[in-house]
Amino acid sequence: MRKQIFTLLTLFAITTFSCNTDTQQNSNNTPTISPMERLPKNEAGEIVRKAIDFIGGWESWENKKTFSFYKNITHVDSSGQVERSQKQLHQYQIHPHFKARMSWEDKGNQYVIINNGEKAKKFENGKEMTDDKSKDQAWNSSYGSNYVISMPFKLTDPGVVLTYEGIDSTTLKKRVHSLKVEYKKGAGSTGGMHTWWYYFDEKNYDLVANFLDYGEGHSLTTYETFITVDDIRIHKKRFSHIADENKNIVQKRTIYENESMKFNEVFDESLFDFN
Repeated sequence: MRKQIFTLLTLFAITTFSCNTDTQQNSNNTPTISPMERLPKNEAGEIVRKAIDFIGGWESWENKKTFSFYKNITHVDSSGQVERSQKQLHQYQIHPHFKARMSWEDKGNQYVIINNGEKAKKFENGKEMTDDKSKDQAWNSSYGSNYVISMPFKLTDPGVVLTYEGIDSTTLKKRVHSLKVEYKKGAGSTGGMHTWWYYFDEKNYDLVANFLDYGEGHSLTTYETFITVDDIRIHKKRFSHIADENKNIVQKRTIYENESMKFNEVFDESLFDFN
């Protein structure tokens, strides 16, 4: 499998699992376990259950077939000045299987990333970009964005290892539940390679932040504002920070703002075709 290349300017593709929501029959005609049943019956699993309930519940999420929004991305320097900004249109098929399309304009050129659930490709002005950097960006951006918009539902995926670390009152200068999230080797595309910490509000279990140790550095993302879209509470703005190994913020690096968020738009299947 292609080695992933990660930077603080991109999202990180941690898992390629789709969120299958119902107990189904597999190819051997034996029942598979539904996502919520995969959660451990301990305090870590309970934190995720409460977080999912708070933002709308699994039943509401599993009825979401598609999701679309505009993502405004602003990169800032160490003084807080804007280096560059970009507006992208994101269109996802969430259920029954993940697919994605991301499109934007940059310096007069039209770019598209398409993930058909098995492969991801990047195009410039309709022509496939075959260099390694573009291949990695197509993979990382599409799966990584799916990971972000699907939180905390993605914490039910196969291969997730959850460890409750108690109340943290120092990382974010407020009391939050600290949940360490690891992935078994072979789980998704980078299982066993990276470690996350997710932080949930002490009282209502709202998603507050996450910290990522990706081997070559660290990042801390804070979720700043939320809105409710079709019964699902979803973040509207988040800040990505460069951080040190002790979870201290070094520099705000990227601002992400979502707008015009919609669930269950009807997409033509050709939207996710490479041709």
